[in-house]
Amino acid sequence: MRAASRPPLARIAAIDRAIREGTWPNAGTLARQLEVSARTVQRDIVFLRDRLLAPVEFDARRNGYGYTAPGFQLPFFRLTEGELVALFLAERLLRQYRGTYFEVELQRAFQKIVELLPAGVSIDLSAVAETLSVTPTVLTVQDIETFRTLARAVLKRRRLKIEYWTAWRNELTEREIDPYHLTLIEADWYLIGHCHLRGCVRLFAAVRVRHAEETGEVFLRPDDFRVDDYVGSGFRVVSGPAEHRIALRFTPAAAGRAAEKSGTRARRQKN
Repeated sequence: MRAASRPPLARIAAIDRAIREGTWPNAGTLARQLEVSARTVQRDIVFLRDRLLAPVEFDARRNGYGYTAPGFQLPFFRLTEGELVALFLAERLLRQYRGTYFEVELQRAFQKIVELLPAGVSIDLSAVAETLSVTPTVLTVQDIETFRTLARAVLKRRRLKIEYWTAWRNELTEREIDPYHLTLIEADWYLIGHCHLRGCVRLFAAVRVRHAEETGEVFLRPDDFRVDDYVGSGFRVVSGPAEHRIALRFTPAAAGRAAEKSGTRARRQKN
């Protein structure tokens, strides 16, 4: 007999939840609930029993499945205290993205994680909040629909016509770009792409894109394009073709704080 393939985690979780509720579901009822075939449900039950060692049995009198050990939990649902605290911190971090393009998607993703948890797992978040907190960072106000257009164009490789405000010249220009990549640098999003106006790859602050629309044309991203090649050697978003060796001197009070930052410790030299 061929070993059962690994079914989607969400479907296994739904079957586990239905059995745990004690309603004695059978393959037919589960198939209708999950919108799959009864044969698929039967394969999932075999996977539960043989691969995850779930004590699931079919009760002919009740015409459904149940657990012979009510306290059984699927192995990937056993959360440690540290993992529960991590979930708490994740929920607090989501709060700083309220009102942004990511709010709905992040909330939906977090809710899916929560729904996979067994009913027996609980934690007093109010008690944890007394000892742990996340201070929101300052966020740039981003037009959601404009960002959605940028993200879709990157994924679908669609050429864009944009209106872009250049801060240092206080100038609004219109240009066509081939968007290669979106990157988050600290708290701000940047778009990397080929600018047809300048004839080279440029980096654009997403918040400064005043308007964006697809031209209807598609593009091919160069095979040799590497994000790290473009921003990896720069100072935040400042980059250029040349490399320069510089030495920074810190006062004793500031030196310790500078050493705490990632990357500075390995590059620090003793004078």
